[in-house]
Amino acid sequence: MLSNFFTLILFSSITVLTVRKLLIHGIEIVCWKLSLSNKAKGQIIGFTTSIPELTVIISSALSGVFSVGFWNIASSNIINWFLFLSAVLFYRQQKELFKATFIDEIAFGLLSVAIPAIMFLKKVEFTSGIALILVVFFIIYKTIDHYANLKQKGVAITSLVHGRMRKGIFFIVAGSIIITISGHFIGQSSYELIRIVGIPAWLIGWILGVITSIPELTSFFEIYSLHKKRGTLHYISDTQEALDALVFSNMSNLGLILPVGMLIFAISSNAL
Repeated sequence: MLSNFFTLILFSSITVLTVRKLLIHGIEIVCWKLSLSNKAKGQIIGFTTSIPELTVIISSALSGVFSVGFWNIASSNIINWFLFLSAVLFYRQQKELFKATFIDEIAFGLLSVAIPAIMFLKKVEFTSGIALILVVFFIIYKTIDHYANLKQKGVAITSLVHGRMRKGIFFIVAGSIIITISGHFIGQSSYELIRIVGIPAWLIGWILGVITSIPELTSFFEIYSLHKKRGTLHYISDTQEALDALVFSNMSNLGLILPVGMLIFAISSNAL
């Protein structure tokens, strides 16, 4: 039991350091080199910080306890909102959220919380058909987000972290690999600790939701921290980036990662 607890703490710490020192900096370099906007950067961060949820849902689907993965997604999307708002309040950015330009992101961010809740209350079955509907919903989100924010195209970020493109790509790939491995060990050690205590599946999902949201927590504060260093805090770009990291992470969880888990669960169930 002590070894599992130590593993949990160790790989959670590794995840935090990886997000700060590799992932965020690698994405900064690549976005700066490609002259991408803060919105694009936020969405890339949002997707990569969802890697632990992908790891958990695949392992839960293959082990026949898909409800754990579902609750991990549902709880992560709720927890991510609280973590985002904590960073907003810490850096006193709450007024930014009331700008009209953020309406579509906030709407989809709230839907990413509401839809899993509705699925649970209506007892929706985890089928390939539902997985397809969620993927279509993600496509609708991306389409609306694209056309509602066309003015964001070509607005390049000012980076504090300079370097060659290959250095940025290396940081992103290395960071993603480390987070994936860490997510595996975090999930396994959590499962073992919970199995010993005998906690129900929904609570396992919530506990894992807290743990797998560590990358998002780190990224929100790191985004605002970097903007503060470059002197762009309290401009719309900082909250744009952090909000897109939140919404894209949540929508990736709902519209990409959850459907992948559903399909794996359906295939593995039929194979048994």
